[in-house]
Amino acid sequence: MRLPFLRLFEHAPDKRYFLTPEKIDGIFRGFIPEDAMDMLIVCLQGHCLDCGITRKRSTKTGDFRPSRNGLPPRITVNGDLNPYSFLLTLIHEVAHYFVFRETERANILLIRKHRPRPHGKEWKKRFTDLMQPFISMNIFPEEIEKALVSYFEDPKASASADTRLQRLLQAYDPPGEHIRISEITEGVLFMTGSGRIFLKMDRLRKRYRCMCIKSRRMYLFSPEAMILPVTGQKEEKVL
Repeated sequence: MRLPFLRLFEHAPDKRYFLTPEKIDGIFRGFIPEDAMDMLIVCLQGHCLDCGITRKRSTKTGDFRPSRNGLPPRITVNGDLNPYSFLLTLIHEVAHYFVFRETERANILLIRKHRPRPHGKEWKKRFTDLMQPFISMNIFPEEIEKALVSYFEDPKASASADTRLQRLLQAYDPPGEHIRISEITEGVLFMTGSGRIFLKMDRLRKRYRCMCIKSRRMYLFSPEAMILPVTGQKEEKVL
């Protein structure tokens, strides 16, 4: 029996965001491996979901935003990713959508501490379940497929937390002048994708401590972060 007051939270889906096979193909064709398209359509068709491709963002490769102000949930993925990284990031965000969808009414009624954690057990299970068909279809190169099997034993909030998987994925990035931050020595200046300049400092456990030259604030970088060395300059000249 449906409680009457729950009808207050119901809303009719916006047909503009209703995902059809044609619309899914139109959005993601060319961004994911071609063999993955049919399975992606199976995952997403019929859902009311706003999907977008964005420019490169230095702080994230994708995100999910719940429905708000009458608009449907929204997923965005950086358009500069190689097809394998793009697919993994997309399914990561789709898993957030399904967890949100399954608990949407409960989230309205439950106090915050009882809601599913963003990368908690509900998300891990959903992410793993969604990725299994893509892995079993041999869409990924063999070495990435093996790394994914290991990664999904306990998926992390970001694939960059798995150094081996991240290196294998980055091997399929288009060639460029960027290198990993682990390849430069302490005291060297480097630039991020946002244009900010940092000074590489010491290593704290699994991440490097770096100082933003402009703000003097400290940040932590993954060893797999891709950066552009600033050559021919010393810190004093940048200040």
